[in-house]
Amino acid sequence: MRRFMVTMAMCAFAAGPALATEPYVGTWSKDRANCTASADVQSQTVYSVQQNALSVPELGCEHATFRKTATGWVVHASQCYGSDPTLEEPFSRVIHIVKTGTSLRFTWPGFDSGPLARC
Repeated sequence: MRRFMVTMAMCAFAAGPALATEPYVGTWSKDRANCTASADVQSQTVYSVQQNALSVPELGCEHATFRKTATGWVVHASQCYGSDPTLEEPFSRVIHIVKTGTSLRFTWPGFDSGPLARC
């Protein structure tokens, strides 16, 4: 019985961080049909946010730190690579994430994703 209790405690401890996932973590798109589309379509239409990285159409960042604000989250993304030929790679970017109800929106100077639905 003691072994069972120890095993249950370990499982509960291991599952804890998974249950505490931030609401922005996941895969998002303007059209849910894109979530199951070909890889080529997904790379142009799907936004993927992890605990420490993110990938949005034409931009991927290997490192990201998230800070909660009154209006959403500020993301300091670094080690970014993208299709903008005017930026020397890797570059950094500050991205704002706002969650309204069930939708999410990414913005940075000169860009607004519009409302996105979870895949």
